[in-house]
Amino acid sequence: MTDAINKTETNNQGQENKDATIVSLKKYQRRLIIVTGDKGGVGKSTFARGLVQTYIDGGVKFIGFDADSSNSQLLRFYGEQCNLEALDIFESGSIDIFFNDLRGKIFPKIVDGKQAQPEKLFLLELPPQSRRILQEFIERMEFLRILEEDYDTRVTMVVVISRISDSVKQLINLYEFCDNKVDYLVVKNLFFGKEQQFTRYDKSEEIKDIKKKLKSQSLKFYDINMPDLIEHAYDHLDANDLTFRQGTEQIEYPAVKGRVSYWLKDFKEQLKPVKGILGLDEVEL
Repeated sequence: MTDAINKTETNNQGQENKDATIVSLKKYQRRLIIVTGDKGGVGKSTFARGLVQTYIDGGVKFIGFDADSSNSQLLRFYGEQCNLEALDIFESGSIDIFFNDLRGKIFPKIVDGKQAQPEKLFLLELPPQSRRILQEFIERMEFLRILEEDYDTRVTMVVVISRISDSVKQLINLYEFCDNKVDYLVVKNLFFGKEQQFTRYDKSEEIKDIKKKLKSQSLKFYDINMPDLIEHAYDHLDANDLTFRQGTEQIEYPAVKGRVSYWLKDFKEQLKPVKGILGLDEVEL
């Protein structure tokens, strides 16, 4: 009898592992990229701008949501370049409206006998100090489960980090309520130091355990670098509200042109190993 019970438990465990693997290997029709960092000034807006520029350069159709109302860099730099919308997640009920609106973009209604093209790729940049709202959204509204089961949409959680321990703690906390329901991409912002100086992240036993758990389910936990753009070039773009592409096309300041051109090329090179979880499958970087 004991052997039979053990065999049943083993079979059940095996089925659970198999199911997890099936989910992880599944090809999803749609993708939502959420860029977070929780701490202000960590570089999430810079990453989001670089990703938007990559989408535009590659002719990728997407809808972006700029929820960082205190520092709306996406709207400021790219509001006239692509489809971007403002979102104030701190306003009561706004996150519910966002969820319903997302469904409407995935399955647009027929108006006057015409139906808009269904959307497949979405980008959401969260503001600083929004982790509690995100957690409530995921736990109390079952956001991730409904997206996956009803709309065949997988979420990529992009976490931009600095070298401080708070970045690691926030990442661990994020995993606690997202678990294996999202794909993870950690971005080391090299503005804060060289790649090998992110020791608190690299040596964290908790992070190693998370990676090990996800690997056992055929899920990957990626980390890449975001190159540092020299200060004078970054400031020139900021002062003149220039996109990264406009920075490469202006001719008045050749040093800025060269620095931004190299940065954008390096940025895209970093994205190559993670194209599949950023909606860039068909783009040649």
